[in-house]
Amino acid sequence: MMKQEINWSEELHNTVVKSLVTSFGLDFLLFKDNVGGDVDTVHNARQNIYATDSERIRKEQQPKYDSHEYHSYANYIETNRQGKIAHQANTLKDAYTGEIFAQHDKKNLDHVIAANEIHHDQGRILAELSGTDLANDSSNLYFTNETLNKSKKASSMSDFVSKLQNELTQTRQEIAILKQKKLLTDQEKKSLEKLENKEKANFNKMLEIDKKARAKYERTVNIAYYTSSKFAKDVAYQSTLSGFKMGTRQMLGLILAEAWFELRDQFPSIYVNNKYNFSIKNFLNDISDVFNAIWERIKLKFKDFFNSFKDGAVSGALSSVTTTVTNIFFTTQKMLGKMIREMWGHITTAIKLIFCNPNALTLSELAKEVSKIISAGISVVCGTAIYSICSQLFAFPFGTELSAFCSALATGILTLAFNHYLDKGALPQKIWAFLDKFKDKYERTLDFFRALNIELDNYLKELARLEFNMDTQQLASFTLHLTSTNNELERSFLLKEEVTRRGIKLPFEAGNLESVHSWVKSL
Repeated sequence: MMKQEINWSEELHNTVVKSLVTSFGLDFLLFKDNVGGDVDTVHNARQNIYATDSERIRKEQQPKYDSHEYHSYANYIETNRQGKIAHQANTLKDAYTGEIFAQHDKKNLDHVIAANEIHHDQGRILAELSGTDLANDSSNLYFTNETLNKSKKASSMSDFVSKLQNELTQTRQEIAILKQKKLLTDQEKKSLEKLENKEKANFNKMLEIDKKARAKYERTVNIAYYTSSKFAKDVAYQSTLSGFKMGTRQMLGLILAEAWFELRDQFPSIYVNNKYNFSIKNFLNDISDVFNAIWERIKLKFKDFFNSFKDGAVSGALSSVTTTVTNIFFTTQKMLGKMIREMWGHITTAIKLIFCNPNALTLSELAKEVSKIISAGISVVCGTAIYSICSQLFAFPFGTELSAFCSALATGILTLAFNHYLDKGALPQKIWAFLDKFKDKYERTLDFFRALNIELDNYLKELARLEFNMDTQQLASFTLHLTSTNNELERSFLLKEEVTRRGIKLPFEAGNLESVHSWVKSL
């Protein structure tokens, strides 16, 4: 059966134009992609990356660390009091060594996560939580010997453990040297006690305590911020704004593309009309006609523009939310933010097609169209990466514009390549054929008549190119008789009579359905 040929140059032109005015044109005018997205997250704040100036200023205006404030907190004092009672009762355990404190041992109440670290934690500041409340939570307070507590100071537990491990060999050597002495001075006795306290440190216990304390601390900070009205308002505002910008980009992009297509179609006639007999009046009239044609073209496709705005708005909002969620776990770069936005634009279209299926496509046709949409998204993502590379290489006047053109051209070529592969590739053809097995007999019959209709259209196009040696009166008479028929039966008799009268040889027997079927199958 004859296949409809694709005009590759026309398809490439259309794809490049639409990419230029949307992904690589209006996108850079409407969107300003930032490292870390448009909404503040705890993760980004700790990397000193802020989406809003207000949060950056609030961090810079934090008061200085006050040790007395943290160590005079009610729960800190009460925990110390309870520890003193347990110490006197010989039941107080050193959390970092696992041993019971002796009566003469000096104990200290340690902040597992240092109070100084919590005070300067930008995630806590973003969540607007009290540093003294978090630092003096019971999960962050543990008793240990004075040596370990004072050695740890404001270090994190992991750093402190690493330090003790590195010093362990030296610590044991110093202990051995002191124990070899028969008599020790008071100072040496104190040194030996400190060294032994360090040696007793149970690294696994210390790290496990730190892990539990940090888990609760992180959970408290994340819940407080990500369930706050501040975060919800920022997400809602940025997603709405992004949705509006994306919808505007898609709609204006299509309008500009349609305007260009109409201009391109009209240019030859304007040139011919004014080539030999140019006048300002005629030229302006031609230009006026072009703008009227553009306006008529836009009015005809108003519904398509409105739908593109809606789809763009949805994809823009979802891309903003996706970028924000991604930044909760790691910081996105500028290019990644654009890639997420472009992919959501195509994913939204694919989802709409899957669930609505306005053209009642079969399973294989639906799978093919969705694959083409997703592949187009991948092409735009690749084009975005090419733009990023080119914009760094083309550091000269008009380099940005040249980068946009190269990326749009690459996007167009990749899109056509993917589409051609999905239409002609051996593997895709096997997949579509497998999916076609799930069609019922009615769908198969409908496919047959669709193919037959396409073939007949192609055949009629070929006939239209022939010269029938028919004068205008005969043609008008034949047309009048043909349009005046009331049903297909009358029309078929009239056509058969005309074919016989003119001696036109058909590849099938007119009026014989089996003959028509045989001819179609032979194509």
